[in-house]
Parts: sequence; C-alpha cells; structure tokens
Amino acid sequence: MFRVIVVKGEILALIIAILWGISPIIEKRALNYIDPSTAVFIILSMNFIIISSVYILLGKINMNSLGSIPLKPFIYLAIVSILAGVTAQYLFYRALKFSSPSKIVIITSMYPFITIIASSILSRELPSIKILFGGILVFLGIFLVME
Repeated sequence: MFRVIVVKGEILALIIAILWGISPIIEKRALNYIDPSTAVFIILSMNFIIISSVYILLGKINMNSLGSIPLKPFIYLAIVSILAGVTAQYLFYRALKFSSPSKIVIITSMYPFITIIASSILSRELPSIKILFGGILVFLGIFLVME
C-alpha cells in the first residue's frame, strides 16, 4: 500500500531543516492567541495522536511487544521527553512570544555546538577537526545576530 523511498540522510536533513524553518513562523502565529503552556500541551497531544495512529495503522508498532522492551530505553526517552519535548518546547514558545522567529531559531541553533561538547564529555567521542570547526562556526554565527 505504501512505498518507502530510500533517501540519503543529507537530503532528509535538508527536508527537516525546511520544515523546522517554517514551523516557528506558524507557531508564533498560534502564540498570538494562546499561552506557551497551552501550545506545548496541544503540540505534544497532536504529536502523540498522529504518530500513534500512523504507526499503528502501518503496523510499525506491535502493542504486545511493548512490555518486553527493557526499562533503560524508556528511562532515556523519558529524560529526552522532559528535556526537549516539554521543557525546551515550552521555553522555545516563551522566547517566540518575546522575539522574532528568525532570531530565536538562530540562537537555538547553537545545539550542534553543545552536542559536540556534550558528546565529547559524556560519550567520550572525540569530534573530527571538520566537526569541531563547523561547531565553532555555528557558535560564532550566533554572536552575529545578538544585539
């Protein structure tokens, strides 16, 4: 019924960048009518409903096998959900209320630099010179938009 198209990771990343680039503009419009807490509730609820429905309909999730998944992945994903899914999303919406989407997105785009540092410390993954240089450029680029 559905055909999966194999696409290089870089092309998918570009599509994601386009979607993430457009989303804050739409989110800022929504925030003209509701507060950030309500927006986070709506976006997370919609994510759950849409993703659950699509995955169940496509047979991607075997509801019976969920009980056999080890506890560690649940803990890791719960931490990510709290950090990124709720806290960061709420703070992102608060920031959008006070400033322009283009400025907020550029500042929050510092996360690759933070990922490089955190990955080096927590996972002991040494970045290549290219990745390190790219991360530094991202970090420096943020200061170009700061007032």
